[in-house]
Amino acid sequence: MTSSASFEEAFTKMQLNGYSQLPVLNGTRNLQGAVTWESIAQARYKDSQAPFSQAIVKAHDVSYADHLIDVLPYLEQYGFLLVRDQTKQIAGIITIADVAAEYGATARPFLLIGDLDRQLRRVISEGLDLQEVITLCDPDKLRNITAFGQMSYGDYQQILSNQQQWDKLGWPLDRKSFVARLDELREVRNELMHFNDKDKAGDDAIPKLRNMIELLRRYGS
Repeated sequence: MTSSASFEEAFTKMQLNGYSQLPVLNGTRNLQGAVTWESIAQARYKDSQAPFSQAIVKAHDVSYADHLIDVLPYLEQYGFLLVRDQTKQIAGIITIADVAAEYGATARPFLLIGDLDRQLRRVISEGLDLQEVITLCDPDKLRNITAFGQMSYGDYQQILSNQQQWDKLGWPLDRKSFVARLDELREVRNELMHFNDKDKAGDDAIPKLRNMIELLRRYGS
């Protein structure tokens, strides 16, 4: 929008689009600044009859080609940044909320994998004998395992694949189906840990991770 716009126009556009900021431009490339809910409130507080131009505050722009990690300090300082495209036109805006949302989406599968590891370790350590599982996972004592915390996801999978150990848990569940899902999630885990393809823990894998964690909490309590 332009510096000659009205507060009503800004209110309407911000609310219709869920924006907290709007760039103010003279043409598509000449950045005049921006208006925010805060700058509008401050302008109106100082003078209820203030013109729209009084609500314009300085805005900072970056190129779409800039790396996010490089602009994070500026984003933290200013709260939002306007993004220019290849033709130098203002093409978008990035906010702290956008980064938080993206981080959450990226981090979610890693957090779930960590929770799955913890839940597997908990149910095994609380329900099974340490020496028996050490014998099963490290029969030659080459790994010198002395505690549940030293065991890997593969160890937990091997333990729960063992019919004798499974029976001790007393779960009303089908062992083969359970272990098959564990193996499927192991592949997801390996892809994530090696940063090969985070999309493998996307729409399909995340619900499976959540369901497995919930199952472990329900029957392993």
